[in-house]
Amino acid sequence: MAKIKLGAITDGKDKNRYCGPSVISALTDLTTGEAARLIRKQNGRSTIRGSYTHEVLDALQACNIKYTRWKKPGVRLSRTTGPTLAGWLKMSKADRTPGRVFLIVAGWHWQLVSGRRYTCSRIREVVSIKDKRVKRRARVSEVYELTSDKVTKPDIDVSKPKDRNASIRARARRIAKEIGVEIITHRSDDPQWPANSYETMASGGPDLDDEADPCGERFHLSSWPEVLEMVQDYKKAVEALGIVVEQRT
Repeated sequence: MAKIKLGAITDGKDKNRYCGPSVISALTDLTTGEAARLIRKQNGRSTIRGSYTHEVLDALQACNIKYTRWKKPGVRLSRTTGPTLAGWLKMSKADRTPGRVFLIVAGWHWQLVSGRRYTCSRIREVVSIKDKRVKRRARVSEVYELTSDKVTKPDIDVSKPKDRNASIRARARRIAKEIGVEIITHRSDDPQWPANSYETMASGGPDLDDEADPCGERFHLSSWPEVLEMVQDYKKAVEALGIVVEQRT
């Protein structure tokens, strides 16, 4: 059976920094964003900030990567009493021949080892197992050997969805610049909003009296169409009052 190659983690514009998508990326042609979408679509999750064992293994299987649990007589893997990563590397030396790849959970963290090579989401490049950044004291709780006759892309579409708000966002920002308004976006921590929603805030611009000001000096909006409508109304109010706005550079 052909050997799996351990490569560097690949990030696209939609980088996912967590360890599950990162190890999938290191073994396939998927970016971390695509790997995260694969996990999400297979399990119906809205975001990936951590991953269960079955989620990572199912995603690897979708890329034609098979796994077998690593076992050694007398060795019990455990989050509390299992060997440290340094200890496991020592006891598995005979198993870690060139080309064999092992997926490891140590310290609640997914990582990959092949021979004397190592990578994980914290390091994001292939380094020596003796690299100082490797958490060698973490307890090993799970180990799987990975094999494949040919690593493939999954049948599930993991491409980044088209941004339907791109043109609306561009128009809103263009008008905001014309009237001296700053638009700020940030991820909402409010539990009433979905995990992947954003609040959009706008502030600044000329001071208008209460009757002429359509929205006030600072306010929250939940979608880009709402932002566009606001800045359009704000621009009309500014023009009606004959205010000349100095544009920001």
